[in-house]
Parts: sequence; C-alpha cells; structure tokens
Amino acid sequence: MEGQRETRLYDAALGGDVPSLLELLRDDPLILDRCIIEKSCRFVQSPLHVATNHGHLEFIKEILCHKPELAEELDQSKRWSPLHMASAKGHLEMLKALLAVNSTMCFVRDKDGRNVIHVAAMNGQIQVLGVLLRAKPLAARERTNDGETVLHLCVKHSQSQALMFLVRTMGDAQLLNSKDSDGNTILHLSVAAKHYESIEFLLKDKRMEKNAINANGLTAMDTCIQTKKDGHDGGIWLALRHAKVSKAKVLRKPKKSSRDWLDKQRTALMVVSSLIATMAFQAGINPPGGVWQDDKDGHKAGTSIMAHVKKQSQHDLGIYNVFLISNTVGLVSSLTVIILLISGLPCMRLVMGFLMVTMWIAVTATTMTYIVSVYFLVFFNENLISSTMDLTSSSTNPVLSTITFVIGVWVIVLGLLVFGHVLRLCFRLIKQIIRLVIQGIKSTYTKARNYPPV
Repeated sequence: MEGQRETRLYDAALGGDVPSLLELLRDDPLILDRCIIEKSCRFVQSPLHVATNHGHLEFIKEILCHKPELAEELDQSKRWSPLHMASAKGHLEMLKALLAVNSTMCFVRDKDGRNVIHVAAMNGQIQVLGVLLRAKPLAARERTNDGETVLHLCVKHSQSQALMFLVRTMGDAQLLNSKDSDGNTILHLSVAAKHYESIEFLLKDKRMEKNAINANGLTAMDTCIQTKKDGHDGGIWLALRHAKVSKAKVLRKPKKSSRDWLDKQRTALMVVSSLIATMAFQAGINPPGGVWQDDKDGHKAGTSIMAHVKKQSQHDLGIYNVFLISNTVGLVSSLTVIILLISGLPCMRLVMGFLMVTMWIAVTATTMTYIVSVYFLVFFNENLISSTMDLTSSSTNPVLSTITFVIGVWVIVLGLLVFGHVLRLCFRLIKQIIRLVIQGIKSTYTKARNYPPV
C-alpha cells in the first residue's frame, strides 16, 4: 500500500499535479517523510527533484510548505540537490523558492565537487548566477575536486558570456588569475580551446597575468603554438603578441633587475658617504698636527697647529687653506648624499646619477685632504727633511715628488672615468637618434603605400 502511494506521489511530481499531492497528504501525512532518500526511499530522486527537473513551480511550493527538509536532499546519481537542478535548468522562480527555504545549499557540492554556482556557470545561466551571487557570493570562490574555479568551468564549457559576467561582477584579480590542478589559468584554457571572444576579453583586462606559467612550464603563447592547426589560430597568436604575451623560455632568460641595481647603489652610497662624513668631521675638529694646549708664543689653546705653522713658515704654500677647503667640500658633499638618500626621493637612474657625481666630488675632496695632511706632517718634520733643502722643488724633495705623482695619477683616473661616462652618453644619444630616423623613414614609407599614385 505504501509503495503504491509513493508511486502515485512520484507520478504527481512528474506531472505537477498539486491536487493529487494534497490528496496523498490527507491520506498519509507521513508520505513525504518516507521520501528522505538516504533513509528509506526506494527511488533515486525525491519528488522535489522530479518536480524541479520538470519545472512544476506550484508543486514545488506545496512540497516545501509541508516538508522544507526535502530541499536539502541529494539524489543518488550525481549527488545533486534540487537547487543544483534549478540552477542548471535556469528556473528563476524555483531557484528563489528553494533559496528562501535554505540558502546555505549554495555551498553543497555534488560528486565532482561542484556547487550550484558552478553548475549555473557550466550551463550559461547568467540570470541564475546573478541571483546566486547576491544570495551567497562566497560560494563562487570555491573550487571543484580538480581545483577548478567557476571561471575555469565557464571556459571548459564554452560559456564566454557567463565568464564575462562573472569577471565584471566579482572584480577579483585573485580569482581571475587562479590556476587549476595543472597550473592553467583561464587564459591558458581559452587559448587551448580557441575561444577567441574570451581571449580578447581577458587580454584587455589589466588585472590578468598574461605571462603566467602552468605546471608544464608553458605560457599562453606556448599553448597557442602547440595547438596551432588552422587559420583561426593566427588571429589568436597575433592577439597574444599584441598583448605582449611571451614564450616561457624568453621569460626564463636571466634579466638584470633595474630595481635591484638601484637598491644596491643606494646602499653603497649611504655606507661610503657616512664614512666620508665621519672622517671629514674628525679631521675638521682635530686637524693634522693637533691643536695647541696652551697660550704662548703668539698662539692660543685649542687653535690649529697647522694654521700657526703655516703663518710662521717661509714657504707659505697656503696649505692650511687647501686642507680646510677640501675637507669642507668632502663633508658637505657626503652630507648632501646622505640627506638626499633619506629624504624619500624616488630611486631613479637620474637621481642616482646626481648622487654618484656628488659622491665623486666627496671622494676626490677626501683624497686631497689626505694628501695635504701627509704633505704637512712630512714637510715640517725636521727629522726627515734638511733645513737647507729647497722644499718647494720637486727635484730635491722626494716627498713632494711622490705627492705630485699621486695627484697626477688620481687626476688621470678621474679623467678616464669622466671620459668613459661621456662616451657612453654619446653612444646612447647616437643610438636614439638612429632609432628615431628609422622610425621616421618607416612611417613615411607606410604613408606612401597607403596613398594611391596620382
């Protein structure tokens, strides 16, 4: 008897016969309880599944009024809920009725790990997607058992319009660039499937990582080349090339990072400028020869011995002035570099070039300070130099000859350095001029071809 009633119930669901349903409920109020599939029902689907599959809205509403728990039942074949069926079929009113009973069913997965949003996307049900996204937007971020996102499913099932709708609606760069278990992005899959409309749409999206590499080490360009068979592939290849999509082997070529170079230069300049500033400061407050400790013989305590000796020397070469100027230039130059580095200026090549030139000045001034200091210490050392020796003559004074030679070598090194940079700049300018001339010739030639002869 119960078996006959269940058969009548399923026949009523198949035909959407609401009066028969109400009659069965009067005769057997527990008939829907026995339709809980996993407990005692001998059918593969519940009456709600059957009615949903055939689009009987009033029958569905009546069942949900008497037994809303049936909305949570999964069939025994695909493990689909009634909401899965409504999403696949695109029955909006049924979908809303089922969501009103239990909207968390959006997260329930079938045997392949697909929820209702996945199923709607696979079937291109854009209106259904809009309703489901408003109800449970987080369900769209779940993956299937194969690691596929809802966007991957759109591409695999050739649903370009659904793909565009989801990308525009969700606006999520992370989801857009997600990879499946094989490391493929939706751009890889679109190229492999030759979905030109999807490819063109994705390449225009600035959030798309166009040179992403899959698990096989291939970019979308590599995929295009591997699957190139017909003329339509040529348009895909041109579109990828225009969007600057490269081959994987090109991307793997070692490239010098301009940013890394600038960061290293910044660190080096900070260290060197700090050392020079420290040395210049120490030399300024404690000049060569030290300072006087008492007040006598025309000098005062705390003043520079070097300045006093310079005044008393018969060979007034202005050595103290040279020391003071070069030391001050070194200090100011190094402090300038430090201030510019810590001021937050953008680390660009132009800024770094200015800092390097300033650093050259600081290093040169420090070198001059050292030479002057050594010259002073030796020049006025009575134990090393005879009082009758002509100190200003490089031919009779080996110390002066050595210092002169060192200064000459330093000037030559600086000259070569400056010459090298000037030469490099000239080469760059010439190369740029040649490039502009070639572009102008090509542009003129192209215009001439576009105009027919008179």
